[in-house]
Amino acid sequence: MPARPPTPVINTPEHHFAATFLVIATRRPDDATLRAAASLIDHAAIAAWSLRPDNLVALTQQQYRQLIDYTAASQVLDLALYLGGDRKKIRTLMDHIGREIAELLTHYAPPTPQT
Repeated sequence: MPARPPTPVINTPEHHFAATFLVIATRRPDDATLRAAASLIDHAAIAAWSLRPDNLVALTQQQYRQLIDYTAASQVLDLALYLGGDRKKIRTLMDHIGREIAELLTHYAPPTPQT
């Protein structure tokens, strides 16, 4: 009998914990949907990073992902669950991530490259 795949770890900053818990409690995804949503988030974050605006070129892929998690972890998870983790809908999640980052940049200056 094959081993059951583990439930993914959802890295959530402390200030998003309550909202993330509410998303999971409200959407009540099964394990497969939660795994698919986590995978969709990973792929969308990488794709969004590769298309990031010029003023964020200084960010590594990991830093960009941390920025997404810090600013919009629960919103991104909610949309990924709403989309059912369907990778065919990756562009929808990428666009959402882009809007969240753009909104953040209206309040804060973009990072400067380290020399």
